[in-house]
Amino acid sequence: MEEVPTMHVRPSVKEACEEQSVAVLYQDTEVAETYVQKRFAVSWSRLLHDMQVREINRVIQQHQPELVVEVAPGPARLTTEVRGVRRGILVEYSQEMLAQAQKRLQACGLADCWEIRHGNAFHLEEQRLQCDFLYTFRFIRHFFAEDRARLYRSLRMCLRPHGLLMFDVVNKTVRERLDAKQDSRPNGQLNVYDVTYLPEEFCREIQQHGFLLRSLCPVLRHFGLQSWISYRLDHRLGIWADRLVRLLERLPSSQPLEWIALCQKVE
Repeated sequence: MEEVPTMHVRPSVKEACEEQSVAVLYQDTEVAETYVQKRFAVSWSRLLHDMQVREINRVIQQHQPELVVEVAPGPARLTTEVRGVRRGILVEYSQEMLAQAQKRLQACGLADCWEIRHGNAFHLEEQRLQCDFLYTFRFIRHFFAEDRARLYRSLRMCLRPHGLLMFDVVNKTVRERLDAKQDSRPNGQLNVYDVTYLPEEFCREIQQHGFLLRSLCPVLRHFGLQSWISYRLDHRLGIWADRLVRLLERLPSSQPLEWIALCQKVE
């Protein structure tokens, strides 16, 4: 059975899809403390995490940004594995997530590398930032078009000319197929909306908001099989199930679950 990694793409009145409703979900101590353990506990989700880290580190290595900003980092899931940062700033709205991020960065010996700020992603002008590289994951996707437009404006204001923006993009074709097979939300998943795209739709949207799409990196190229292995075989095969999921990622596919988008600010 294929399992959907987050809530349905079809919006409902009960789904978090606006600035305040999404924020409320993460203003919870239990959610903050268990976020990484619950959301990235199986082979396919660990692979997704590792690929996000890899792409962030690749951009930092290639472009050597003076200032790196992560928006909505949650409990610093990615931050603790990012390397080569000269100066880094985290901007997070949830105080509960900020507390967890601080703990994790201190435990990894990275507290001096990253400045942690409480702030609203929709009003980043208040942070007075001008960075070379900004990334955010599992965030922009949760909002309807009007709020996404506000976010793009806010993020764009923080970037220097030709600065880079990285975030995750959900594949409409795959998610619609998964949603058609699953009518209810799996236990323990947050009730939050995800926008989905065809590649050409995403390219148009990002251009409309002042960015050039530089690349789309496919993630979870064979999600149906990778998720089946993860949920059915992880507990039986352990590391061998994990290796099989990663081996499948080497096989070409035109329909991954998601992409990691790298965009560039244009004047």
